[in-house]
Amino acid sequence: MALCFGCMKENNGEQICPHCGFDRNTEQSVPYLPLGTKLQDENYIVGKKISSNAEGAKYIAYSNTMHSPVIISEFMPAGIGGRSKSKNTVIVKSDYEKQYAQLHEDFLKYYRNIARFRDLKAISPIFDIFSENNTSYVVGEAYESIPFTEYLERRGGSIEWGVARPLFMPLVSALSSLHEAETGHYAIAPSNLVVTADGKLRLKSFAIGEIRKTGGFFEPELITGCAAPEQYRENGVIDEATDVYGLTATLFYALTGTLPENGSTRKPDGKLAIPTAIFKKLPPHIVKALSKGLQVNKTDRIQTFEELRTQLSAAPAVKAIQNEANRNEMKKQTVQRYAPRKREGIPGYVWGITGVLAIMLILLVVGTYWLQTNPEMLTKIFGNNDDIQTSLSETSDDNPYLVKIPNLIGKNYDDIAAMQNADSEYVVIKANEEIFSDQAEGTIVNQSPVAGISAEKGVKVVVTVSMGQNNRELPAISGQSLEAAVEALGQQGFIASGTYVASDTVEEGKVIGYENYNAGDMAPYGSKIVISISQGPETSN
Repeated sequence: MALCFGCMKENNGEQICPHCGFDRNTEQSVPYLPLGTKLQDENYIVGKKISSNAEGAKYIAYSNTMHSPVIISEFMPAGIGGRSKSKNTVIVKSDYEKQYAQLHEDFLKYYRNIARFRDLKAISPIFDIFSENNTSYVVGEAYESIPFTEYLERRGGSIEWGVARPLFMPLVSALSSLHEAETGHYAIAPSNLVVTADGKLRLKSFAIGEIRKTGGFFEPELITGCAAPEQYRENGVIDEATDVYGLTATLFYALTGTLPENGSTRKPDGKLAIPTAIFKKLPPHIVKALSKGLQVNKTDRIQTFEELRTQLSAAPAVKAIQNEANRNEMKKQTVQRYAPRKREGIPGYVWGITGVLAIMLILLVVGTYWLQTNPEMLTKIFGNNDDIQTSLSETSDDNPYLVKIPNLIGKNYDDIAAMQNADSEYVVIKANEEIFSDQAEGTIVNQSPVAGISAEKGVKVVVTVSMGQNNRELPAISGQSLEAAVEALGQQGFIASGTYVASDTVEEGKVIGYENYNAGDMAPYGSKIVISISQGPETSN
């Protein structure tokens, strides 16, 4: 089989590859492995160098075991590792043996950790790690993809949040898993992302942290606009919050078409320049997440990818669901904690109540059985409606107990939800919220199944909840930060957009006020509200 060393495809021995145009007479320059080098008992055939950095080099290669192209990363630290033209063995520079050994150990530990996450779709899987030639090699997947920057160019330079969300959220989850294993990337940037043939986002260019910070052994390789401020400082600590910054900067680029200001020069106030046209299109909770993820002071920044995922998902409906789940869990814990202890003896009146309930249960079961064996009676009582019939209990030997659906209309949804626990006879689910000017916010205005129907214990009662009146009061926002103003408007159900104007009295980056309203005015729920943001005093040319 005649392989092209440029793409590792069969080319029938052609001098110029018909697939990629690579010239087979090309020689690989020292200190990189010669074309055609065989590694690990001839399992891998090495092709051309794809890239290199302070850590080492990456080659296209071919696996005789998998019968497919692969990517091989070779550890060869710049400045202290090299090789002669006639030998494949890496030669260590004199007096640097200890540094080489330590960096070599870090290299192996780092990639062994990453190899554990082979199933994460947002990260290229590692197939093999082996050592020879006084160095080590990492074998990864070769796959069809395009650079993320090219993907954005094809879509006009930026994408909307609705497009970015399914791309970025799996990557957020993958990075969370990596950091749980104390493994980071520290160079997350548009240039280190690709879009695969199936439309998924993948992170590439992993490397040991030694080359991703200032003050280490190597000259740092930091990406302008995406490297966090602490990566520019001598002995700055890099951790999960550092990667949060890089991922958020990359998302910022995807949504706006521009990168944030370089992390080495940004001021601690953490201001972000978002084009007004883009700002108007972004949901308020996304603006807030971008701001929190790109804080210059690390202690003010989103600390973990789990927190970032929550912020990116914190649309009003999602928040309501999260709050509901938290309330139910707290109520459950409270009920369990303060449940009365069982007494040794059972009072006589309990036996009487139990007997009455038993008789009622028997009559209920017998009545249900009679209705089931006389279906024509169901039609007479409820009409010929399949939906109503299926909402009735279909008792079985495993679950013969029934409950009567209560009337929830007019009650407060939060109060009902707070009483729910594992032993509740029915489960209340909020299907949607609607504007009802004559019903207070939080009031249940509709339910299904309707009240009075008997159903099996645990039945789900789906409710519609009032969002209250349509017109809402605009909160006072003058002098607040942009993030605080957007959050305040979002809590009232408004959609915020902004415009920057000169101001001699309001600090740059702070909110001046509303463009067409005053604080305390009423506006319809869901309205787009334009706020004026100070760009500082007007300057003359």
